[in-house]
Amino acid sequence: MYTITTVCIGSKYMPILPYWKKKVETFCSQIEVFESIPKSITPVGYAWWDVLRLNKNLNILIKTKEPVVHIDIDVILRKDITPLVELEYDLIFSQEIGGEEAFPKECSSQLGFGICSGVYILKPSAIAFLMKLLKRMKNKTYDTYSDQVTLMNYIIATPHSITKEIYRVDNKTFTNNIIHIDGIRICVLDFSLIIRDPVLTKDQYADHINIDNVGGVSQFIRYFDEPLESLPLTCRCLKRHLGDTSVSCPHLDLR
Repeated sequence: MYTITTVCIGSKYMPILPYWKKKVETFCSQIEVFESIPKSITPVGYAWWDVLRLNKNLNILIKTKEPVVHIDIDVILRKDITPLVELEYDLIFSQEIGGEEAFPKECSSQLGFGICSGVYILKPSAIAFLMKLLKRMKNKTYDTYSDQVTLMNYIIATPHSITKEIYRVDNKTFTNNIIHIDGIRICVLDFSLIIRDPVLTKDQYADHINIDNVGGVSQFIRYFDEPLESLPLTCRCLKRHLGDTSVSCPHLDLR
C-alpha cells in the first residue's frame, strides 16, 4: 500500500488535474493532491513549493508508515509504478536529463548523473534523512529551497559511495545508480524507466514532459491519451520560440 501525491496550486495548471488523476487512478486509488498553502509556509523565492510538498509528504509518511510517491503534475504515468515502489531502497528518485551536464552541473559532474525530483518515492526508513534534508531546504543552506539542488549538494558534501545495480523487468535490463550515504541507500533510476522529454513509447513507467515546451496546458493535455509518436517532440529542439534552432534536433532521427 502506498500514497501518490502531487502539488497543484493556482489556476494555470488546474485544468491538467482531472487528466492527471484519471491516469493515476488507473493504477492507484490512494491519492492526495496539495491545492492549498499552509499558514506556516510563506511562498517566497524559487522552489518554495518543494518545501511544501516534502513537508506534506513527510507528514503522510510518518502517519501511514507506508511509502509515499510524489509525481509532478507534468508527469504522465504509462503503467503501474508498484514494481518501483517495491524496490528495496530507502529513497528512490528519477534521473535528470543530461548525465554529467544535468542541473546543477557542479554536482552532476561529480556524481556522473543528475537526480530529478519530478518523481520520488519515500520510505519510512528514510525519515531521519528527510528531516535533515527538509531543514536544509527551509534554511536555504545551499541558497535555494529546491529539494533537487539541496539533495545533490548534500550528497557531494557528505561521505558516500556509489554502486550500480541491475534491474530486470519484462525481460529487459536497466541499470540503476545506488548512493550509499548516512546509513541509507538512495536509488536513482535508469533514465529509461522514467523519461524526461520522451520521444517514443517504449518500456517507461512514466513520461516527464515540460508543459511550456509543448505549447502550454491545452496542448500538454493531449499527451495523456494521444499516441506520443503522433504528437510534437517534447524537447526544445527546433522550436524557434524556445531558443536556438541552428543545431539539427537529435531526436528527429529516433522518430
